[in-house]
Amino acid sequence: MPNALLEEVNSLVEWPSVYVCEFEKEFLDVPQECLILTMQTNQKYFALTDKLGKLTNRFLIVSNIETSTPESIISGNERVVRPRLSDAKFFYQQDQKNPLINRFEELSKVVYHNKLGNQKERINRIIKIALELSKTISKHYCDSADIAQIYSELTIRGGMLMKADLLTDMVGEFPELQGIMGRYYVLKDKENHEVAAACEEHY
Repeated sequence: MPNALLEEVNSLVEWPSVYVCEFEKEFLDVPQECLILTMQTNQKYFALTDKLGKLTNRFLIVSNIETSTPESIISGNERVVRPRLSDAKFFYQQDQKNPLINRFEELSKVVYHNKLGNQKERINRIIKIALELSKTISKHYCDSADIAQIYSELTIRGGMLMKADLLTDMVGEFPELQGIMGRYYVLKDKENHEVAAACEEHY
């Protein structure tokens, strides 16, 4: 349970009453980080997960009204959360229509720093540094030139894709998901798992 959200909700109510609500299971096809974030950020709801940490289609609301007949409160909150989850699902579906690698060139339009250029220029510098590191490591740990070449290719691919999710609708709406969404989209595009890890872990 996020402590910051708990503190915030605690300050919003005088007589907290907790009720269990549900949303349609079809929304669980969206990465759970997206659903949890939209519920917490936009609605101040508490998402519920199972013992393995997997999101369920149930969530908690904290109401300022204690009643033995909370049906209208529960249904009202279920009705409110539905458009938020629908938005997340829409963003996720729209983003997948355009492979992440297609967004690489568009990063030239994203300013990184007015004295350091755009994001594409930044990425090219990162790739150059990463390749030097890859070569150094390969000398010590790779038994063949073929494996070393594979590592170099993965390094370049990871560099090209690691910031591409900045141009997705989902990250545009929720910047906190950068890297996380990159991993999801890269795997959806059937890229290498090492490349997917680079997208998430470099943050």
